[in-house]
Amino acid sequence: MVIVAEIARKTVVTAGPSETLRTASTKMAENNVGSLIVVTETGRLVGIITERDIVRALAAGADPDKARVEEYMTVNPVTARSEESLVSVAHKMIHHGIRHLPVIDSTGRLIGVVSIRDVLRHIVGEHEFP
Repeated sequence: MVIVAEIARKTVVTAGPSETLRTASTKMAENNVGSLIVVTETGRLVGIITERDIVRALAAGADPDKARVEEYMTVNPVTARSEESLVSVAHKMIHHGIRHLPVIDSTGRLIGVVSIRDVLRHIVGEHEFP
């Protein structure tokens, strides 16, 4: 059984709740990621903001230089435990309609992030194709 800690990306790109949407979107573009894990100054996980969140904010008229991450992030996001199976993680993603999950250890500390692409890459990598 493959557990999520084996495929999760350990380098997590984060944002602070008070950062602007422009800063957040710039971080996403520079790091080629579709989401940022939102953490406090002490490193406590408080949310996640995705490309879709930013698009919705802009479509609603938000000023990217004034609107803050905390206004548009998902608070208390669904997470994956580091020892959780890949099948369980995929099920969570499908059930909740999400593409990114913060990965936490048994103490609740953020240790990585996993995307639907990471899950698919692992599954497809196990099969040969003609």
